[in-house]
Amino acid sequence: MAGMATRRSHRLLAGTILLLAIALAGCERIAKVIPGADEAKRLSRRAVTSSPTPIISPARAAASGVQGRALADAQLAPAIVQVLAIEAGRAPAPATVFRAGSGVIVDATNRLILTSYAVVQPFRADGTAAYSTIVIATDRKGGEGPTAEFEAELVTADPAIDVAVLRVVRDAGQSSLSAGKFNLPAAILGDARAASAGLALRLFGFPGAPEAGGRTQAISISKATVTGVRGVAGVTGRTWLKTDARLPYGAAGGGAFNQAGALVGMLAQERYVPAGQVAQVRPLDRALDAIERARRADPAARYNASPHLTGNVPGTARPLPNDGMWISRPAFGENAIEAQGNRDIFDYNIGFAAGKPALYYEYVLLGVPAGSIVEERWFLDDVLQDSLSSSYRWDGRGFGMAGDRITVPGAAGLPRGRWRLEVWAGTVLRAQATALIGVEPREARVSNFADGSAAAPDATPQTPSATGAQQFLVFFDFTGFEAVQRLDWLVFRDNQRVYTSPPVAWTAGDSGRFWVGYAPGRPLGPGKWELELRVDSRVLTVRAVVLP
Repeated sequence: MAGMATRRSHRLLAGTILLLAIALAGCERIAKVIPGADEAKRLSRRAVTSSPTPIISPARAAASGVQGRALADAQLAPAIVQVLAIEAGRAPAPATVFRAGSGVIVDATNRLILTSYAVVQPFRADGTAAYSTIVIATDRKGGEGPTAEFEAELVTADPAIDVAVLRVVRDAGQSSLSAGKFNLPAAILGDARAASAGLALRLFGFPGAPEAGGRTQAISISKATVTGVRGVAGVTGRTWLKTDARLPYGAAGGGAFNQAGALVGMLAQERYVPAGQVAQVRPLDRALDAIERARRADPAARYNASPHLTGNVPGTARPLPNDGMWISRPAFGENAIEAQGNRDIFDYNIGFAAGKPALYYEYVLLGVPAGSIVEERWFLDDVLQDSLSSSYRWDGRGFGMAGDRITVPGAAGLPRGRWRLEVWAGTVLRAQATALIGVEPREARVSNFADGSAAAPDATPQTPSATGAQQFLVFFDFTGFEAVQRLDWLVFRDNQRVYTSPPVAWTAGDSGRFWVGYAPGRPLGPGKWELELRVDSRVLTVRAVVLP
């Protein structure tokens, strides 16, 4: 099938599993599952990709002569802005762009901009501040490139679904906002709850940060079509709209409009990856709560983000290589709908009853170079299942989705146990997840605590905790996290709660080392500091540290 990745079987553990000679059409295989006597069959596996859609500037759209399109696009484009997270340099060094993306104005009166949380996430890998200023650039003339006009602050966010809302607070490089200067229109908020495959979209965003000494391209407009939907275990409803678009990373945070011109979603990557592309849309209904909270917030209110570990090899304390590749935590489901080369899982879960005939799975690849070898390694109760494991040469370039199902012929269904899927790329473990079939999850536990004010790459304290530090971090080992979906924590000072973190989607594996923390935005004062760690709303432990 055109656009599908070519896969080949890859022997991972010679001699452990007896392959049975078969004469079946396609690439089906049958082999013994260890342990157990059931025979498992691997169905044809696919990685869905598509060709890039053309990106058209408003000026080119007007010149194309397409009836109605130029006028509608020209009306929508002013609501799209560029979002730049900038670290101010010490003179004479210039400021540097730490992250770049797009945003869409959702409330002109309150100067609110919806964007991707991954673009404005405030921390570096060590837990320290990543940037000093959020600059908002506009492309008012629709073809000459963006110009820095404003600075904004992060007002509300929901990191678990990659949503952030900014408020414009001053002119760029100034201490206040000029009266009447923020005169840009807001998008009309639409409804994506009924969105399904075949819905036509128009996607607006900027390609990315400028090259040294140069400028970004003008705002871009792309036609796209919804190809399916995705969800997350433990979350009701759809959390992603899949599209056939392949846009530059700078489009993340931009707007997805329907043909009538209503905003129905926000373009996003699941992780900020400049080497990756943007191809998915967060339905607008996922962002409405954050937008409403920003409207109700005091004009001086600011979002207090939570530092925590990101980017380590799942199940270890080792950092992922800085090679621009990222793979999402695999998701599982019992059923799926397949049509026109697309597969939609519709009952995402982690735990399944024994005897299920099949288990579907999927994951996203970002920034994986074409030609890279991607391996899927299946384990049943920690025993490698060579007949189900395989590798393939990736041809999805900057973005793609991979998925398949494992199944067992006959009435017995998949054997009971813990079915762990590991996804490797570039000879490095990138993601893992466990499906529990007919078994209860292990008890989540944490141990070996430490504290500090900055983190080393191996998830240990780089600097000690101290009065006057900008953040307070707690480090720990974890085991039995196979069924954990969300992590959150409370922070107390002298028995008074001072912070409640937002839930963080758990992607760090079944066991390993992790850290979380608190950054109040000002130096820490003396006193007894306590951090209460919770998984899926259940308290695991409380860690106390006294700062003199």
